[in-house]
Amino acid sequence: MAEPSYEILLSGFPGRTPRGFLGWSTTVLLHTRDGHALFDTGGAGDRPGVLDALARRGLTPTDIRTVVLSHLHFDHVANVECFPKAEVVLHETELAYFDEHKADDRAIPLFQVEGLLRSPQLSLVSGELDVLPGIRMIRTPGHTGGHASLVLSIEGKCVVLAQDAIKHRGEIETQTSVGAFDAAAAKASIQRIAGMADVVVPGHDAPLHVSNSKVVAAGTLSEVISLSLEDRCFVMEI
Repeated sequence: MAEPSYEILLSGFPGRTPRGFLGWSTTVLLHTRDGHALFDTGGAGDRPGVLDALARRGLTPTDIRTVVLSHLHFDHVANVECFPKAEVVLHETELAYFDEHKADDRAIPLFQVEGLLRSPQLSLVSGELDVLPGIRMIRTPGHTGGHASLVLSIEGKCVVLAQDAIKHRGEIETQTSVGAFDAAAAKASIQRIAGMADVVVPGHDAPLHVSNSKVVAAGTLSEVISLSLEDRCFVMEI
């Protein structure tokens, strides 16, 4: 395999609810010469979807060699435990953020993260580095203090797997991250990604193409919600 590639297992969706976080986040399958990896693992409700998406590709959880985490929010880390043979990679600055803000960041699943931090599978990294062959981790703080994104080159195009450094197309257009831990750092991260990327894969939207400072969605994004009691389906589309 000359260069790495990626597939979106589950697309994120930029929905909100008055109950709190909707939390439908992007989960990415990475293919490298060292094997298969995941970038984030979704929320607890995503578990069947993630595992079924892997099965459709002929993969089992034990085929995943590495799980890279962008940050420690509930909708990105819930299913790490499903991959018993995977090294789990986390940036050390996100651990520092967790230690300082675990009591006041409502999106952190405290007990789940504490279990992860006790795992022998966990590897902490520092700086900016190639976490997999041809895939570089860069620091993109703001949404959380230690948020990280991944960068790879595909057919000469720079692809940034941004996750919640850019949650959706509105954030790259306004250069504002709603609800960011550090608004100034979040803006700087958005500007950095927009300045380097040909393609951005957000944490809660379809992939975005960036050209001459213009942002274009790669396609329509839709999700279906069914009401079991009445057997009705509703399609949400942007």
